[in-house]
Amino acid sequence: MRWRVWAVLCLFAAYFGIGCRQPITPNIDRNQAPETWITAAPFDTITLKDPLGRPLESPKPGTIPVRFHVHWAGSDQDGAVTGFYWAVVETLPRAPEGASELPRLPGPKPQDYKYTTRTDSFFIFRVAEDVIDRQHAFFIYAVDNLGKPDPTPARFIFNAQDQFPPIPIFDECHCTGTVYALQADGSVLGSEERRNISDIDNFLTTPRDTCASGSTLFFKWHGEIQVPQTVVTGYRYKLDEVRFNEVGPEVTSIAYHTKVGADTIPPAIGTKLFVLRAVDQALGTHDSTRRFQYNYSPDSWFSGPDLNSTSLTTAPNGDRYILQGALAGAGVRGSLLSPDSTLILPAVRTERRTFFEVWKDTVFARQEGDTVHMNSWVFFHGGGFDRDSRYNVIVSPLAESLASFPGGPVLKPAAANGSPSGFRSQVVLALTPNGRPSITGVSNLYPLFDPNNALDYPRIAGYHPMIQAGRAFAVMYAVDGDGSQDRRIPDPRELVLRIENGTATPAERSLRNKVLTFEVNKPPYLVADSPLLRPSMMDTTTFTSTVWDLNLIGADADPFLPGTTPGSPNQVVTLRRRVALFGTDVAGNPAEYIDPSTYFNQTSFSIQIPNSFATGDCILEVELCDCDVCEDYAGTGRCKIFRIPVYYKKTSPTSMDLSRPGSRVEASTGAR
Repeated sequence: MRWRVWAVLCLFAAYFGIGCRQPITPNIDRNQAPETWITAAPFDTITLKDPLGRPLESPKPGTIPVRFHVHWAGSDQDGAVTGFYWAVVETLPRAPEGASELPRLPGPKPQDYKYTTRTDSFFIFRVAEDVIDRQHAFFIYAVDNLGKPDPTPARFIFNAQDQFPPIPIFDECHCTGTVYALQADGSVLGSEERRNISDIDNFLTTPRDTCASGSTLFFKWHGEIQVPQTVVTGYRYKLDEVRFNEVGPEVTSIAYHTKVGADTIPPAIGTKLFVLRAVDQALGTHDSTRRFQYNYSPDSWFSGPDLNSTSLTTAPNGDRYILQGALAGAGVRGSLLSPDSTLILPAVRTERRTFFEVWKDTVFARQEGDTVHMNSWVFFHGGGFDRDSRYNVIVSPLAESLASFPGGPVLKPAAANGSPSGFRSQVVLALTPNGRPSITGVSNLYPLFDPNNALDYPRIAGYHPMIQAGRAFAVMYAVDGDGSQDRRIPDPRELVLRIENGTATPAERSLRNKVLTFEVNKPPYLVADSPLLRPSMMDTTTFTSTVWDLNLIGADADPFLPGTTPGSPNQVVTLRRRVALFGTDVAGNPAEYIDPSTYFNQTSFSIQIPNSFATGDCILEVELCDCDVCEDYAGTGRCKIFRIPVYYKKTSPTSMDLSRPGSRVEASTGAR
């Protein structure tokens, strides 16, 4: 009982105790968030509409300069705006490798936001080097006096474009180096040369400015801004470097020295392009360039034999030659086919547009326009001048130690002496019968005395086998000690043909003496003094029948079959004959007959003359070729046309057999 009373008393105490407490106040935030507007900027892509007021499916962001004045505002219905938080995000300047589109704009991270109490500011939005525009997004939200932010930041998406970056202006561009000139006594005199560099980048033209090999290059500049209140934040420059050298705005000059040291590397020779880049606050850039040739290319000329040399003998046909067995000792005086080849430097060699041909046991001295034998060797000696490079002829110590090494100044490396260090040569042909070009590669560099080198070429001349028939165009290319080659004539055949057809420029015409032209393949011929030749080429042969028996005895001075070792003829002679007849018909009009047959290696044969031919003078045209299918395989041989006067005495059918070889028709028949 006592326990129950106690429980009731506790229950009443609890009830009255709770009823005396204060009621709980609701936790309700009555502070309204502020609103934010961007009042001066390109349209937000969300608000862009089409003419009917519908949202655009693919809105294009507006484009603004990288330096742009942005205005914004905020309001708070139950308090005041005390400041703003803003952030700028950007996408990549270029699409990643393997992608075709730029990635989407990222959202701002909390650490991207910056606080300000202002309602406007000038912003400089970043682009990238070599990229004039870049997509950005600007976000801003207001904060009220109780610290409450606008939950829906204002934003606009745009392309920032840097159309007017600073321009780098060159104040000085020049090179200073040593050049050499050949004196009348054969010595070389050096002098300092300073050349200004003013040419700009243009890969379609040859640089008009040239600096001597080993020159010091100097460039000085300043930056010129195009938009007020922008500045140059730095420069980039490069010459041979793979990447730009980056320097601050205080660096306004650079010199490239030739002496190799701890921090200097000499420039490489060739066509050079110095690129100078100015950078502004937005990373926008503008380039200026200077283009020039570093190292003078050498000059080249032919230095062949003196055709009046006392070492040469004159053949009955006028050819100048020497037997190979007579070359021992002095060789050919007045040529480099003698000890002179290792004693006389290229710069002082006499220019002569002549060359040598080797055929069987004979060495012929040839000149422009001559005809050389098919399958012969031709070789050319060259001279040249170089004004700025070392004489860096390639001769190894191993080669010098050999008993066969000839020695001499030509094979001894030295300081600059006005001479190129070697030569290359090339022979291009226009093939018979159609002139189709046959372009062979340029020879290896010579002289090159190094037995351990795969390109070892211990020669002073360039040798070429003549295994195709046609017109040959030979050219020499001098190479200086820096490896620069005379490249003025890329194709000697094209140069000469342009000169001959009148389409060459004055500069091209001035190079004509750098090319030697000659014919390859002695044409076949009829043996005119043979008593068996019919018709005779010594007097007029008379035919009195419509069946003419011909005996066309031919010969070839240089028979050739592909695969024959150069330097000698093939033992198999190939001669192809075709004939045609030109005269008058019985009505007195011109008449012709072309024999449809081809006579391959056939000396004697008969042709049938049409009955329409009348008595009178005729011309028998004989085409004699030293090839079988010249028209199908250009360059395999040459054809020559012979026009032989004959007399045709038309007689009665019963006397047709009187025109057989050895028969004579008496004067009463009218025969001649």
